Amino acid sequence: MARPREFDSDQAMQDAMDTFWERGYNATSVNDLLSEMKLNRGSLYGAFGDKKQLFLAALDKYDQQRHEEVRLLLERPGSVRAALREWVDMIASHCTGEAGLRGCLAAKAAMELAPHDKDVADWMKAFHKRNIKMIADTLRRGQSQGELSRAMNADITARFMLASLGGLHLLGTTSPSRREVNEVIELILKVLD
Repeated sequence: MARPREFDSDQAMQDAMDTFWERGYNATSVNDLLSEMKLNRGSLYGAFGDKKQLFLAALDKYDQQRHEEVRLLLERPGSVRAALREWVDMIASHCTGEAGLRGCLAAKAAMELAPHDKDVADWMKAFHKRNIKMIADTLRRGQSQGELSRAMNADITARFMLASLGGLHLLGTTSPSRREVNEVIELILKVLD
């Protein structure tokens, strides 16, 4: 009879995600993961598979945590322009101070692994496609409510906004001031005018 798990798998996954986020995939050893997750090797492999499977699961956890928060913000009734402003401001808050230095886990994965790892590249494509759709749908809702110009191409604008915010995350690793981040945000939001 199999022994029941004697650890909190959700907390262990959070610890794995934080470790990968802090160090990157290649710089994180299995021993680092065992130490941070407070697991033995058998428990790690039994519950999460190998290092790469754990990394992909950590990316999923990262995505779930962020996606739901953004989705609820963008889908709420009311002003689309105000919701988009709040979303961009929320991203900006992650681009200064300690949070800014940490960067974005998905962007780190894209740069470190996607060029030569098909599984990570496929994950990134799906992640990006879904986020583009969510933003484009929000923009289209703003157009249908008469709040945003119908001449705007929602798909292109969504790609622009996400690419710009990805760049802002990268800028965050250089310790910009809040003023510098806000200046970039104001330019990003001009696309809505």
